[in-house]
Amino acid sequence: MSCVMVQTTNLFDSLPNELIINALDSLPTRSLLPLAAVSRRFRGLVGRLHYYRLVEATVLQGRELILECYHPSDRLSTPSLFCKYLATDGLAEAGEDANMEDLNQLYTRFKLFLGDENRRPRARWPTSRVIEGLEEPLTQVPSYDVNLEAGELFTQLCAITNLVKIGPKRGLFLSIDNITDGVIRVWRDWLRQQAERSSTEQQQAGQGRLDDSSILWTDSSKNVGVRFRVLLREEDQPLLLSQDEDPPVSYTLEYQELIVRTNKLLLTLETSEAQQIAHAGKAIIIASYI
Repeated sequence: MSCVMVQTTNLFDSLPNELIINALDSLPTRSLLPLAAVSRRFRGLVGRLHYYRLVEATVLQGRELILECYHPSDRLSTPSLFCKYLATDGLAEAGEDANMEDLNQLYTRFKLFLGDENRRPRARWPTSRVIEGLEEPLTQVPSYDVNLEAGELFTQLCAITNLVKIGPKRGLFLSIDNITDGVIRVWRDWLRQQAERSSTEQQQAGQGRLDDSSILWTDSSKNVGVRFRVLLREEDQPLLLSQDEDPPVSYTLEYQELIVRTNKLLLTLETSEAQQIAHAGKAIIIASYI
């Protein structure tokens, strides 16, 4: 028996990497990654495949990334935000020989903007600021007004991130795959601290730093986060307040970036692809955003 095992092992070791990679490439990522523990050789080959899959995932494979972020009372009146790819920090530097743990810590950044159907003047969507770096010169910076009453310590925003496939007609989704569905808690102290930041600090915050306080994460695993810029809105203050009572305040949250763990993006894309194959030939309209 031991002689047979030795011969089998030697036969496997003699196989070229290209042949093994072709076999491994047929596996979905959830089945592929555990095979990295088989041997040092497997770890290198799995890591190489994983790296190229992450690179491919950043182009979204014909899909759109959409963020819904709203106060529970404003769900019906707050439009969805679309995303434009900015960068995957560290991916190019990692290369195909990157450590598996390092690949799992990569994040992809997207710029948030309003869809065409929502590019019109609204109280909560300012028209004077323009997103830099987008081809459309009139794209508005999406924002959300936060009002805290006297003594109110925080407010909450529901945050839903979906990967969608646009249908043949405008406003129709052929598929929707959820990445995260969470709640962002926005604290009074955080709002004050962010509004007091200098322009230099705000610029440094937008340079791919994931530990910056301007990012609020939508889930405990930190798969999706939103980077905000906070602006204080000058409002009339009440004349009478108790000594220990916090006054009512108003801020504007400007959406700077959506940050998604690249591996989470890849897994969601593969799930969507598998569902599309399973429903091949069936034209089903999942939802509409108009």
